[in-house]
Amino acid sequence: MTDPATADPVLVTGGTGFIGRRLVVRLRATGHRVRVLALPDESLPQGWDSGIEVIRGTLSDAAAVARAVAGTGLVYHLAAVVGDWAPDAMFRDVTVEGTRRVLAPAFNGGIPVVLASSIVVYGDRLGREICSEDLPHGRAYGPYSRSKQAQERLAQEYLARGADIRIVRPANVYGPGSRNWLDEVVKVLKSGAPSLVSGGGQNAGLVYVENVADILFRAGGPDASAGDVFNACDQEEVTWARYFGDLADIIGAPAPRSVPGWVAWPLAGAMESIWRWRGKTERPALTREAIHLISADHRVPAGKARSVLGHTPLVAYSSGLAACAADLKDRGLFREQRTGSRN
Repeated sequence: MTDPATADPVLVTGGTGFIGRRLVVRLRATGHRVRVLALPDESLPQGWDSGIEVIRGTLSDAAAVARAVAGTGLVYHLAAVVGDWAPDAMFRDVTVEGTRRVLAPAFNGGIPVVLASSIVVYGDRLGREICSEDLPHGRAYGPYSRSKQAQERLAQEYLARGADIRIVRPANVYGPGSRNWLDEVVKVLKSGAPSLVSGGGQNAGLVYVENVADILFRAGGPDASAGDVFNACDQEEVTWARYFGDLADIIGAPAPRSVPGWVAWPLAGAMESIWRWRGKTERPALTREAIHLISADHRVPAGKARSVLGHTPLVAYSSGLAACAADLKDRGLFREQRTGSRN
């Protein structure tokens, strides 16, 4: 077997991000040399060693991307616009065309790519059907899911030409450093605004960030093949009401409030229309993409990652929640006397 320390470096786009930095740590722990494409002005995580090469550039810069890809043995493509509100042009340029700028030199160089997608590609099928990896894309609710679907279609075009691309679809990724599923939730809980839809009894489809990194890492190994698609979801029966309630307990906020779906959906649509009409760049309080995710009963099987890749979740919900609590405590948002977990 090739010694990872002497093999070609592994490129991680988005390597300084929430998931990417965990993947970089995993790669270094297993002896791989790592190359990271980082934005020109972003700071690097503490503790990175000389085995991590940093190339500065953006996904909009084809030359910088080509330099980053050149000479690597494997590419993990994680960088994208993540969120439910930004100009469509930004999603197209960064997520879709940025992926093209990565896939083109990788294909020309015969370099395998692991593409980080998302369960949002299932669109309106999420919550209505069991979303196994062979389920076709559903109707998208916003620019994020549209861009992720377009990203996967682009990958399929390259696969048809003989590229080696493996796709990982993370569910709702939580853990310290999560903007969408920790920091933003805490902000809403502290404000007292409703955070649940239709009572929150739906399965939240959570996956802890280290568990996602494990599946990504394994998808780049010999057990995966070109064209493989893997869901990344922890398969624990944790509802939105339980997760948001546990976070409320941690920060000492009131119990999460709920709004009926028949109110949330038209309100989100109206807010989106008003925001576009007024040309607002900041995110509205509600979007259809967000309402869809927190109102859907997530049935996202991840057995393929276990059977094919040998993945076993490294962090269970109780430990993941404890890590979130420690992070919030470090930032002064923790209440010492918790009231206990809700069911």
